[in-house]
Amino acid sequence: MRSTECFTMQNNIPYELSDYVLEKYFHETGIKQGWLPENNKCALIAVSGGGDSIALLWLFKKFYRGPVLTIHINHGIRGQESDEDAEFVKNFTDNVIVKNVKVPEERLKGESIEAAARRIRLNEICNEAKNFGCECVFLGHNRDDLAETVLFNLLRGTGIRGAVGITESTDLDGIKFYRPLLGLRREFLREILRVRNISWREDSTNNDAKYTRNFIRLKLLPEIEKHINSSAIEHLATFGEDMRSIRDNEDALSTELFERSQGGQDRKFLRTLNENEIALVIREAGRRLKLKTLDRGRANELAKLILAPKSFIFQWCKGVTITSKNGKIIFTDKRGNEN
Repeated sequence: MRSTECFTMQNNIPYELSDYVLEKYFHETGIKQGWLPENNKCALIAVSGGGDSIALLWLFKKFYRGPVLTIHINHGIRGQESDEDAEFVKNFTDNVIVKNVKVPEERLKGESIEAAARRIRLNEICNEAKNFGCECVFLGHNRDDLAETVLFNLLRGTGIRGAVGITESTDLDGIKFYRPLLGLRREFLREILRVRNISWREDSTNNDAKYTRNFIRLKLLPEIEKHINSSAIEHLATFGEDMRSIRDNEDALSTELFERSQGGQDRKFLRTLNENEIALVIREAGRRLKLKTLDRGRANELAKLILAPKSFIFQWCKGVTITSKNGKIIFTDKRGNEN
């Protein structure tokens, strides 16, 4: 093994930022998350131009043996600044797919601009992954993002799913999305780039504290670190990771009970379960029907109705109701379709 001194002196790059350490992290994370060994699978890297995604792209260009493609989504929200981000990414690397979308125009009624941007971005990335035969997409969420999301979810009210924060992988329409940087801090990723004289773009809206997530990052967490615990971000991230195994067990139980209850429709079977187990089945049914997620309180309210001996009607959201009929639980949408 080469010495620490050797790495420290090479190109004046500190050992903890050296190619040797980063390659080790890259391969250990890939094996843990399941995208290594890749066997020459195409990797599609989502790059905004910010420090996190540029560091992610650099790691894959440096250490990934299979083909690497880059995708950039121009949301059309920040005008010229957005166009400059797209141009920066095109000039930064080769094999770039740039998709121009108009988030403000495609936003659904009642949908926030941030939620619309995320929905459209993921759909576009998923479609392009299929077009280019990429089974895996890689996103640049880091450890700070994980901690901020855990805190945000806890403050607005959440159960086990929200307490996880950000998962290491997500399935979307047959495409696997991975987040290899969840073990690395935001500033560390920028140091990787600084010591190698690699530039990146900063999104000006990230400094606007009127957005809740920005407020948490810019105002709330610094105060928590200053007055309560200087390691708050690491503790929050670790808590999210600890909750992941509990969520995995809950998801497995949800799937089992959902199938045994004939897709959540067999009221007789459901009434052999306890309230929390019924709530799991209800939420699983909602996910599969792509309905808005019920919060834990309303899911428990519906569970109580199912356990009671009387028939009932429950409004899940506008246009979607749940009723009991001949021993079955019926989901009815606004067009009268029953599931």
